[in-house]
Amino acid sequence: MTQDAQKAFTCLAIELAAGVGSVAACIGTQTTSREYPVPSMQSREIYSGVREVLDDLGLELAALDCIAFGCGPGAFTGLRVAAAAAQALAYGAGIPVARVSSLASLAAGAARRHSVDCVVPCFDARMGEAYLGIYTGNPSTGLQEVVPDRLVDPEQFRLSADLQFFAAGPGWSVYPALVENHPAQIVGSDFTLEPSADDLLVLASQQFRDGQTVAAAEALPNYIRDKVTY
Repeated sequence: MTQDAQKAFTCLAIELAAGVGSVAACIGTQTTSREYPVPSMQSREIYSGVREVLDDLGLELAALDCIAFGCGPGAFTGLRVAAAAAQALAYGAGIPVARVSSLASLAAGAARRHSVDCVVPCFDARMGEAYLGIYTGNPSTGLQEVVPDRLVDPEQFRLSADLQFFAAGPGWSVYPALVENHPAQIVGSDFTLEPSADDLLVLASQQFRDGQTVAAAEALPNYIRDKVTY
């Protein structure tokens, strides 16, 4: 590995909050990743994927700057598994953890793919509710959380009438009322987009640079809803 590569940001990321899970690693701008269907994913597949992406780049866990995971909100089982894996790996390697919002990861992916400045990512929270956030900016210069991720009633929820935004994520298609409540505000959409470990890497680099990582024991999921249902 070259001296420049050693100085570049190195990270392992795990994202399991939605329907498609992923594991990714990076040395600076060089990345590699694997994807898995979350409903049928086993813990051993995560650790196998971790080993594969690290081997792709010739990295060792203890040499990483940090480990990142999608802390939610999202599917409770996926969040628990991702948090447990991040905690175990980080504790064993003696490195910190970047807790990254899975909605922020989704927003970063939308901003990167569609070149948009304001994204409202949305997941189905089950029980007739949705997880939703508002993000502006882009991953390369800094993604900003406009309002904290929240749980909403799709039938009643309405964003400010003067907010123009890109609607991202499967929650929008699950709850058509969300779209119907914002006919003049949605300037574009991608309802198939899922959060990815690749986008977690970019957001984790911001946290690491800003000193916002946490110890392994503090790497907890952000369920938002207290009642665990899935």
